This record gives sequence, structure tokens and C-alpha cells, in this order.
Amino acid sequence: PFVIPENLRGQLEEFEALREISNHNGYPRPRDNIPQQTCESLYEYFSQILEEHGPMEMNNRLLVGEYEHFPEEVRKIVEDEGGLKSFLLKSVHFVMLDNRIGLRK
Repeated sequence: PFVIPENLRGQLEEFEALREISNHNGYPRPRDNIPQQTCESLYEYFSQILEEHGPMEMNNRLLVGEYEHFPEEVRKIVEDEGGLKSFLLKSVHFVMLDNRIGLRK
């Protein structure tokens, strides 16, 4: 049987979460869970970036560039939560130090 390599599982989970949001399949889904599921997926996604590259300024092209490629529905959820910086800082996973965002240890 086919097995997803361990190092790609996080990306697969993120992709599936984002795909779920943009692909309604014609079935009604509870809207209340979408923002929370999306937030958790995005927290994991940005955690991976910061683990790989270390703390970054919020306007870092890697962070902003990745965010700009998210589906419109996802960006709307983030904007409704106060924007990328406010959205990330609402998570217990991130901390802001000297105008740089990093992972909380």
C-alpha cells in the first residue's frame, strides 16, 4: 500500500483542510467549525515555516507571500480575525519579540 512520507504529512493535512474549505461538494456544512479548523491548519503551516527559518519580521516576503496565495475564503477568515499578525498572535504557538514573530518554546 501507498504511505505518505512522514515529512510530507503536515503539508497533506494542510492541503486537505484548505481543500475542504474551498470544495463544498454541494453538502451543507456547519459554518461554525470552518474558522477554527482553518485557524488550526494555518497555525500548523506557519509553525512549520518558522521552525525551518527561525523568527521573522511580519512583513517577511516568505510569510506574506505564502498568505497571498491562500484561497480567498481563507484570507477572509484571517481578516475577520484581525489580520495575519493579530491572527497568529492569538495562538499560544507564537510570540512577538523585537518586531519578529517566532515560535513559543
